[in-house]
Amino acid sequence: MKDRALRRHQTAKVKNRVEKTYNSCIEELSSADRDDVEGKVEKLKKVCASPYSEEHDRSLGHKTLQERKHDITMREQTHES
Repeated sequence: MKDRALRRHQTAKVKNRVEKTYNSCIEELSSADRDDVEGKVEKLKKVCASPYSEEHDRSLGHKTLQERKHDITMREQTHES
């Protein structure tokens, strides 16, 4: 139970950090750049790519958030058995 609460807390923490980084990136764009990426989701993702994205984690050899969640779940299941 404690692991599950910790996992939820860590997930929320990462999600908040990603949103904060993404939002500050959008605010820092010049008005011309903002107009350019408006309505173009893919271009916006490239301009304001999250440093915590799955691709970035994999390129550094880190596990993605989903993989970490899976590992914790598997550990809980083996621990309960």
